[in-house]
Amino acid sequence: MDTIDLKNINPVEYLITPLTPYFICNHFISSEIHNTAGYKYIGMNLELKANDLIKNKNYNDIKDFEIIQVQVDLFDYFYDEILPIIIKNHLKVVIITSQWHLPQIQRNNKTDDLLHKSNILLWISQNPIYTNNEKYMSFPYGICHNNINAYVNFINSNNINIDKNIKILNQYASVHYHLPNNHIRKMFDIFGKNSGKGNVNYTEFLTNILNSEFVISTSGDRDDTYRHYECIGLNAIPVSNINYDYKDIFGDNMVYSNAEEMINMIDKNIVNYNYRKPNREILTISYWVCKINEKINLLKTRRQTINT
Repeated sequence: MDTIDLKNINPVEYLITPLTPYFICNHFISSEIHNTAGYKYIGMNLELKANDLIKNKNYNDIKDFEIIQVQVDLFDYFYDEILPIIIKNHLKVVIITSQWHLPQIQRNNKTDDLLHKSNILLWISQNPIYTNNEKYMSFPYGICHNNINAYVNFINSNNINIDKNIKILNQYASVHYHLPNNHIRKMFDIFGKNSGKGNVNYTEFLTNILNSEFVISTSGDRDDTYRHYECIGLNAIPVSNINYDYKDIFGDNMVYSNAEEMINMIDKNIVNYNYRKPNREILTISYWVCKINEKINLLKTRRQTINT
């Protein structure tokens, strides 16, 4: 992943972004991909091979083991209107819940029930609400699709294997008005309004990360935020307060920390973790498609064993 030839590769179809589920599913239930979605519109036209279930209403065309993308805002629609058809047709399907704009999915009675439905072979989800298990799999949020071309151009224009001269970077982080009062960026100004120089352009933002071994990357609108991935792609280790459920996404490519420890890192410019280059492959769609296929094949095999 050191260089990406933009002449031959569409970055949105190569690197993980919030839109990736649309490229790996067989069917989708979405409003955000249409320019009638208002402020939630993704902002670009996608050439998708998957079937638009809302537009075509061909619910009976869903087949065993196919992947259905479900936009978070339309989760109830899937549960109330389409799931009964899947059950009636005795299908086993895979779903992937995603959404590029707020809100992220929240646990409730319907999500609990869906997780235990035998017709749901596997549930894959951005911003996971359950711990990974046989039927549930975390999925990365990725790099903002609106910035993906600029990000790839930056990688192609710079030596990402340079010697780093910043130990721990605390770069400016926005304090969105809708964040709750107990959010880390509101409770501790060092992660919010005093987090660093504001109004830097994207190139300067990425340059600072490129020169750093570790980068403070607190939760934002969601626990899973763009900065985590921007860091890893530039050989920097994100340091974050997100919970250990995300270890299924980031593994050892992140330092899982807390406010007190991160403040101490910033104040003393000391990180009590050994730096090593992260696994940048976790930014690629192919890496996650492979993991999904491995899990689906294992579940298929297990199902066949039970039925014989």
